[in-house]
Amino acid sequence: MKTFIATFIVTLAALAIFRLNSIAPSIRATFSSDTYLNRHTKYQITLLILAGIVLVLTYFQNPENFKLLFSIGNISAPAEPVSWFGIGLDRSWIYVGFYLCILITMGTLTFVYLQFRHLKMSITYVLPYLGWILLFSFANSFSEEAIFRLGIIVPALGHIDASYIVLISAAVFGLAHFGGMPHGLIGMLMAGLLGWFLAKSVIETQGIFWAWSIHLIQDVVIYFGFMLNRIKQTQYANETFIN
Repeated sequence: MKTFIATFIVTLAALAIFRLNSIAPSIRATFSSDTYLNRHTKYQITLLILAGIVLVLTYFQNPENFKLLFSIGNISAPAEPVSWFGIGLDRSWIYVGFYLCILITMGTLTFVYLQFRHLKMSITYVLPYLGWILLFSFANSFSEEAIFRLGIIVPALGHIDASYIVLISAAVFGLAHFGGMPHGLIGMLMAGLLGWFLAKSVIETQGIFWAWSIHLIQDVVIYFGFMLNRIKQTQYANETFIN
């Protein structure tokens, strides 16, 4: 029953995420003169509020698991092997964490490059926005880990088998990214695979360090792509205005 309630809450939160872009403009504060940065800051604030609500509900469902998992955990805990992904026996999460960081980030980089390669812009254009990229990445990765990992794992752990928990987390996370970045069926499958590994890390290390860290790196890559696209659009608008 707890697993059903947790999945229901997280599914509602996932649906709510799609509405945040229309809710965020109601925040009247101004955080930047740049329209994109201002709008996305508001989006991240509303996403953090949503994540906070999910965390509160999650805590009351299972306070003991919440206190255990809402922590760094044992980052060098033994990792269960995943032979089809090159993770063998007797590996710790120190090895697996870095291994996943490299391999999954390469996949994300490839997808983002294919999406934005037409921009033909140097990465140096983005450096003045590095602070914003890191801010958005930290906020977004934390909110999504709070919702899609802790929101499901905390109530369910100890009530159903861990293999089912990671599948539920992966499925909901993947479906929520059908219209995100990466998007489409391929993006959904990529997000689902990522969600499976992140949920696995939370359960095996009893903490969110690796899940948040790996997710954070992916968001940094994605926001670099977003920012390049934003800069290109701004340049095009300025050139059109001048001409």
